[in-house]
Amino acid sequence: MKHLLNVFSLLLVGSLAVVTGCSSTGDSPKDGGGASTGAGGASGIPLTPDSTGWVDRTVTGTAMIQGAWYAYGDGIGPDGTAAMGDCVKLGMHQPAECSSIMTPSFGAFPNTAGKLCTKGVAAKVISLVGGTMPDYNNIWGAGIGLDLNNSGGDAGVKMPYNATMNGVTGIGFTIDKVPLSGLRVEFPTSTTTAAAAFWDGLMMTSPVKVGRNEIRWAAVKGPFYLTTTPPAFDPTTILSLQFHIPSATAAESPYDFCISDVTALTN
Repeated sequence: MKHLLNVFSLLLVGSLAVVTGCSSTGDSPKDGGGASTGAGGASGIPLTPDSTGWVDRTVTGTAMIQGAWYAYGDGIGPDGTAAMGDCVKLGMHQPAECSSIMTPSFGAFPNTAGKLCTKGVAAKVISLVGGTMPDYNNIWGAGIGLDLNNSGGDAGVKMPYNATMNGVTGIGFTIDKVPLSGLRVEFPTSTTTAAAAFWDGLMMTSPVKVGRNEIRWAAVKGPFYLTTTPPAFDPTTILSLQFHIPSATAAESPYDFCISDVTALTN
């Protein structure tokens, strides 16, 4: 089944817990260089999913993108249980203290009239068990993503995608609602799975607006929370496109949004 690929994708996301939870409700997002936002029609090569959320290489033309849509979060493990999620397994928190995903259900991602929809709650970051420091490492939020180069099949392998070689200069998408806490549109690569660069990554969140958004690789930076200078983003080794709702210490962060008209930009 194609959506066994979701399980494989969650294995990668588990490693993101080390640092991607860094978040706060501080700075407001601002427009990132090299990107355009606002209403308008989709441009670029459509990355059209089938009814199960699978994007096949046969429909993505010269972009040669292939992979499954999946949901991920600190409150769910690669087997679909809370017990194996970072929040419970590594952080030793109670399941009720972890991020939760209401939709889509584990192992499935229905394409609803061209929209990939998700709903859930990124948990409030609480202190380490037995400590006083916020446990960002294990309560890092939730999100949805799309692999860009997955071999497919029951034993699908997530592989780096070379956007430069395939003439892809960025990604476009449409969103119907933006979570109040904001989104990070992340692009983990084969060397930055634990500290993914994201759109306007020197800020707290990406400048996502309701409607059409377009991101060029020059606007993918950071992440800001690294104590050393972040490496330059490498568009030749991208693993996936991810819409991450980061956790925060102030409060939990509910989200409910749909992504549609995802395209590979080529000019």
